[in-house]
Amino acid sequence: MTVRLFNTMSRKIEDFQPLAAGKVGFYSCGPTVYHYAHIGNLRYFIQNDILKRMLIENDYDVTHVMNITDVGHLTSDADSGEDKMEKGAARDNKSVWEIARFYTDEFLKDFDDLNLVRPTFMPKATDYIQEQIDLVKKLEELGYTYTIEEDGIYYDTSKFPGYGKLTGGSLSGNRAGARVEFNSSKRNPTDFALWKFSPKDEKRQMEWDSPWGIGFPGWHTECCAMSMKLLGNHFDIHAGGEDLSRVHHNNEIAQSEPIVGAPWVKYWLHTSFLVDKSGEKMSKSNGEFLNMDALRKRGYDPMVYKYMVLLSHFQAQLAFSWEGLDAASNGYKNIIKKVAALIDADDNTNVDKTIYDDWHKKILSSVSDNLKTAEALVYVQELLKDQSVNSATKLALFEFIDRLLGLQFLARAKKLKAAEEEVAPQEIQKLANKRIEAKKEKNWALADELRNQIDQAGWSVIDTKDGAKLVKKS
Repeated sequence: MTVRLFNTMSRKIEDFQPLAAGKVGFYSCGPTVYHYAHIGNLRYFIQNDILKRMLIENDYDVTHVMNITDVGHLTSDADSGEDKMEKGAARDNKSVWEIARFYTDEFLKDFDDLNLVRPTFMPKATDYIQEQIDLVKKLEELGYTYTIEEDGIYYDTSKFPGYGKLTGGSLSGNRAGARVEFNSSKRNPTDFALWKFSPKDEKRQMEWDSPWGIGFPGWHTECCAMSMKLLGNHFDIHAGGEDLSRVHHNNEIAQSEPIVGAPWVKYWLHTSFLVDKSGEKMSKSNGEFLNMDALRKRGYDPMVYKYMVLLSHFQAQLAFSWEGLDAASNGYKNIIKKVAALIDADDNTNVDKTIYDDWHKKILSSVSDNLKTAEALVYVQELLKDQSVNSATKLALFEFIDRLLGLQFLARAKKLKAAEEEVAPQEIQKLANKRIEAKKEKNWALADELRNQIDQAGWSVIDTKDGAKLVKKS
């Protein structure tokens, strides 16, 4: 099946043709582990997961590298300000190494709760210091670097004629401002640090010796060094959030292509922002943000957030609201209920191979065409409504749908079915019977109180035309 992806470099949708037949080298920028990932960050990781799942379903052997940034990411893209890791350590009153471990674990908890497929490799920047030093040495030998005293080793972007080409810019069109501040010591506003010197009057928690003195690598350097180490000098796909395209990824290209030749990466994919009602990007910069734990505490299943994300297209900004999340929750649960009803249906016998293949092609084609997950979910709804498809075929298709989208429809449906069949304990039955009597006596306050007690005990009361039904909460 033809895979088509929007390539930021060409600014158009292209047919995907890997460098090596049947194999895909895929690098995605990972988290800076100085704080919890906010739900906007997680939208990007969800989209990467869909990309990888789609490629696997199209029979590609995918090697996926996602870095863990635990050093070198400063608060400003102008290579100034505090190291985010050092800042996080001061905030939490822990060592940098402790917060790196803690927030990496928290990130991976969210990653797993969202049912995202773990990368093939998750290299930490601090484990690849020598590779980063070697990369800077090569650029120095090629004449691309200069030194700013008591600051660091910088890349001279005027030496790279294609600087800014990822986003259609040029050196003259990508001046200071927005994410790049003016620094009078730089030769050009867009020049960036390859290696930062440690301040002479203080000792950093993370610093290493180098040919240029004690310091630490620049943030833009780590992705180049680790991707080339693990994927080779050239690979197929590099992904990131849209905020990384103009500075970080242009800087990666400028560092890599003088060493390995162009193009370094064949396809660039960028996910748009999650925004609030006012249209502002969700970020951690103001210290207040929504993370996955905040959603969990409000009772939302992480799968519901993932479902909401997949109802949109990755290139379009997605506006977050609690009302939108509620709607997604209702839609997600409705699909699970319908799938659960298929499990013991009378026609759950044999899979119709011809019908299966038709629906499989239709759904996979939509995601293979530039990751149109919303279109795929429309097909999911149509499949459930299609009376010409028997239950066995639908269930087999949901096994495929769950591999492709990772939404766990079938697993949750089986869990719901098991909960429906579980008999409530005697004390819960007694509460339910008291509630029935309270309703007969029109004592609505007592009936509501008894429902709350049942709910707090982990059971739900479902009123049907045949009476009240107790169902174990999943």
